[in-house]
Amino acid sequence: MEIIEAAGLEIFLYRTAIRHGDHWTSTVAPGLWLGTLAQGSVAIDRQPAAWAPGMAARFWSADPFPSHHTATGDGMVAGVFLRVKPDAVTDLLGPEAERLTAGRPDGPQSDGAHVVDLPMALIWRMLGTSGPATSRRLHLTAMALHLLGLALDTIGDADVVAPPARLSAGDIERLHAARDILLGDLATPPDVPMLARMVGLNTRKLGQGFRLLFGSPVYAFVKNRRLEEARRLIEDEGLGVAQAAWRVGYSPAHLSTAFRRHHGVAPTMLRRTP
Repeated sequence: MEIIEAAGLEIFLYRTAIRHGDHWTSTVAPGLWLGTLAQGSVAIDRQPAAWAPGMAARFWSADPFPSHHTATGDGMVAGVFLRVKPDAVTDLLGPEAERLTAGRPDGPQSDGAHVVDLPMALIWRMLGTSGPATSRRLHLTAMALHLLGLALDTIGDADVVAPPARLSAGDIERLHAARDILLGDLATPPDVPMLARMVGLNTRKLGQGFRLLFGSPVYAFVKNRRLEEARRLIEDEGLGVAQAAWRVGYSPAHLSTAFRRHHGVAPTMLRRTP
């Protein structure tokens, strides 16, 4: 893991190979945290209890605490984690600092963990940034501050992760089946009640389980995967914006707006030049 310090931030660029069932413990330092995985899946011993690609969360830690992790698959884990140091929170965040750090002073996660929506293209860009040390550090700091700004745009009570019911092995199998159904037809996925019936879950268990296991509500999962697939179709397969839009269930105009918000760039900018 690489750690870059700048402007009151610690930027953790995390890449490691794991095997299913591996266990490890890390100490979470005090500060405002923002973390996301771009690759791999890990279970942890606190909320949110499961991390998977595309899942991002922020929380405030008043005191250091141990965090226990278990690998839930084989392969590489890659992610970006940011920590705003306690003495830099007010300078960076201004009037929002008090709200973000309020809560139980004796609790390790005073404001709870909040699921946030971050553009995965920016996460991969950070993981792949290269160049001379000084310019690379500046570029990474700028991207980290941009990510932090995007995460704080979601401040509110609606995104607090409520402790979900425990998932049985059968629930997890059905949730994976639900995910596969959605990924198999991004253009016209079933609605939540239909999806729940298809996999043998009630809608409440499907919604809670999806957020716990995959890091986002069902609709947010579909939206993010549609936009990631649209980028792949435009960048890798050379499709036009309209073609990509219809393939993933958007109108061209709707795709352009959603794409720019998610990826930070207009889809027309990704077209290959002859």
